[in-house]
Amino acid sequence: MNITNARQQRGKAIANTPNQIHRIDDTMYKVNSQSSDKQYDVISTERGWVCSCPDHRFRHVCCKHIHAVEISHKMRKVVKETTVIKRIDLGSCKFCGSDNIIKKGIKKLKRGNVQRFGCRDCGKHFTHNLGFEGKHATPEQITMAVDLVFSGLSTRKAAKSVEMTGTKVTYVTVYNWVKEYTNLMNKFIDKITPQVGEQWRTDEIYLKIKGERKYLFAMLDSETRFWLAKMVATHKGNDDVAPMFKQAKRIAGKVPTQLTSDGASNFAHAHKRQYAAKNYLHKDSEHVRHIHMAKDMNNNQMESFNGNTIRHREKIVRGIKKEDSAILTGLQLYHNFVRPHLGLPGQSTPAEAAGIQIQGNNKILTMIQAATRAECAETTV
Repeated sequence: MNITNARQQRGKAIANTPNQIHRIDDTMYKVNSQSSDKQYDVISTERGWVCSCPDHRFRHVCCKHIHAVEISHKMRKVVKETTVIKRIDLGSCKFCGSDNIIKKGIKKLKRGNVQRFGCRDCGKHFTHNLGFEGKHATPEQITMAVDLVFSGLSTRKAAKSVEMTGTKVTYVTVYNWVKEYTNLMNKFIDKITPQVGEQWRTDEIYLKIKGERKYLFAMLDSETRFWLAKMVATHKGNDDVAPMFKQAKRIAGKVPTQLTSDGASNFAHAHKRQYAAKNYLHKDSEHVRHIHMAKDMNNNQMESFNGNTIRHREKIVRGIKKEDSAILTGLQLYHNFVRPHLGLPGQSTPAEAAGIQIQGNNKILTMIQAATRAECAETTV
């Protein structure tokens, strides 16, 4: 039996012995020493568990106390299921979700009559046009237009497609739909933590904003292809990209064990500021500063991402008028939650690979309605 397995076995023995592990909370435990009257502190950090015992402090290994706490933690912890964004049940109240609703007459609109409902529990009246109130087009037409834009169609062609379904709209209206619903979905999705891997990649690609050359920096998880964070900068190798690194850390709830980038100095500086170990007890994050060479494929995931996600949608990207444009956020949402990824098993979306499932064939519709209901619930509270 090697040393690692011996520590695991001893940790298992500690976990199975009563009164050896004392839980303070989910992030801190005290474990009795097996050779003295001491207790060792085992604490959860953003880089994993750390222990105050000599074995961990001096050898920087996963000691038997950490193994014991991990086993105990798994015993206590409810198995984390996949996050599911459900389709809204049109037979319930859109404000409180109650099934105790009644019909309250017909609301006449230009595009047709709509049934009004009343909730006996919260007392609110509503129509089941959740997320699309006051819109001339139907939810299906709106979500189709938004999907077409992020698929690579121009707003003018998307408007033409909507017109073919019976409702005339302008390209400005389509653009406004994109901005409105991108902001709504992003606010909702931002509260969900994706279960991404330990190896991330980052790179940049140039684009034009208001006719000026800019660079779009992106952070991508290698395992799930989940687009974690982005930012726009003026210069390729000099601008501070630490805010993007910080954003990715917040979204994922952790830092990567390995980050791959090119040789630009701003990546190295941002990694040191955001992902470097705070003290010797913390597990460090390795930064692979890769220099591109002829026929080099080491960072091909990022090259494929830049080509398929950004360059393939050049028509809408060149319409960006400001750096914080909803278009870029919309592309990020579309990449993560809507578009199947050919490089993932079963051609799932990056979100599905990261443990986030969206019900229904019209994922944009599901996200908009779920986001609207969540917003209504917050307002009611």
